[in-house]
Amino acid sequence: LYDTRDYIMNPLKGSLFEVNLLNYGAYLGSDYSFTSFYADLRQYVNIFKNHTFAMRAYGSARWTDDDVPMRALSRVGGHKFIRGYFKGTYQDFNMGAFEMEYRLPLWPEGTDSHLWQVWKRLGLVSFVSGAHVAHTMSDFKMNQFNLAAGGGLRILFNPKTRVNIRIDYAVALAPDSAGPDKKQSG
Repeated sequence: LYDTRDYIMNPLKGSLFEVNLLNYGAYLGSDYSFTSFYADLRQYVNIFKNHTFAMRAYGSARWTDDDVPMRALSRVGGHKFIRGYFKGTYQDFNMGAFEMEYRLPLWPEGTDSHLWQVWKRLGLVSFVSGAHVAHTMSDFKMNQFNLAAGGGLRILFNPKTRVNIRIDYAVALAPDSAGPDKKQSG
């Protein structure tokens, strides 16, 4: 783990690099025998006063000759990462994913407006993401990423720790992700 983020919950700048290698085996009491790896790489760039460009790359893999429990599979979607897809819409042994996000304040700092005390806590965000799952690493195809895009509102709840309340809406761009001729969103 390598972490230089200035704020944990809502960084303006810094990096987070986390890598894990886990082994599950009968010798440890597990009903399954497999090895799991994941890497989560994030970079936050403060372009100018409270404007942040956030980038994330994520990869995970499972190695085994046996089955892997469903809860241990790599899953696309959810409210935290690859928004726009329901968690588990696509799942398999391996996953590659990315996300890019641009965060900006709704009201510029230092404005003499009487609304400043309320508006200074509001921000906007836009994001695009994509992920692809495959059973083996050789099955990965760059043109098969399931993309999503969206935006949201941020309400700065605690200025000292920069904790936000998030309201996001995203649309899955993969055709048929919610059935024939239907796309997921949420």
